[in-house]
Amino acid sequence: MSNYAYMDELSDEEVAEFKEEGIEQQEAFGDRSLTKSSADFEMAQIVAEGDSWFDYLPGTDLIDCLRRNHGYSIKNYGDAGDTLENMVYGTKFKKDSFRPTEPKIHTVLRKIEQLKPKVFLFSAGGNDIAGDEFGSFLNHAETGLTPLRNEYVDYMINSVFKKCCEDLISKVAKASPDTHIIMHGYGHTAPTGKAVSLIGFKFAGPWLRPALTAKRILETDVQTEIVEKMIDSYNEMLKSLDEKHPLFHHVDLRPMIDANNDWANELHLKNSAYAKAADRISDKILEVC
Repeated sequence: MSNYAYMDELSDEEVAEFKEEGIEQQEAFGDRSLTKSSADFEMAQIVAEGDSWFDYLPGTDLIDCLRRNHGYSIKNYGDAGDTLENMVYGTKFKKDSFRPTEPKIHTVLRKIEQLKPKVFLFSAGGNDIAGDEFGSFLNHAETGLTPLRNEYVDYMINSVFKKCCEDLISKVAKASPDTHIIMHGYGHTAPTGKAVSLIGFKFAGPWLRPALTAKRILETDVQTEIVEKMIDSYNEMLKSLDEKHPLFHHVDLRPMIDANNDWANELHLKNSAYAKAADRISDKILEVC
């Protein structure tokens, strides 16, 4: 595995330059003249949809690293803050008329149907659990109940989120029967209370520690155990889909992500860790192609 420690020392300007190449590639997506051969073109064309792990402004993200370090041509529909539910079904509407807007999944599926890519990358689920949603998974310490609402966690992950993923699998298969879906399940993180900051101002987050504090779950080891259990449950659900659906592939990033050293904040990795994770995802892309 490559040593990407230097990436954590990149200046804002250098990060912008790193990302700029991806922006230029996005604009040129689909141009056969940019690839050496027809085979290269077919393997390189990838469609992606996801959250901030595919669309992270302050630093690099998985898509940046897959483009820059591995040469993939990726049409990325990722949007920071997006949820699994919105990506699969659509939840947005016009506030003045309450008229539902067209789900972005329609655009994504049209592109998949058009290109018939060998790989569709998907990153989702974190925003359905963290942030405003996180408190619903927790009991208040003074109730004397277990800190984690285990039955609710099981229902949300193994019924609701699993159904979302299964419906996504069906939709992609209908648009392009031979396209492989590759999805990660994040990694273990520590509820440090650290947010995303831009130019010295808090831009987004934190997403975990506020809810834990509100429920008076204050012991660090208990906080960490709660977050770890939820990440493990989510990954095990994705693993079960991998075992059931031949064209769905779960990339387990937990073994390679250090909860204490690889995170820029509660939900986002350092540049070097995104690069390492992209290596693992690239390995899976090459395996299925």
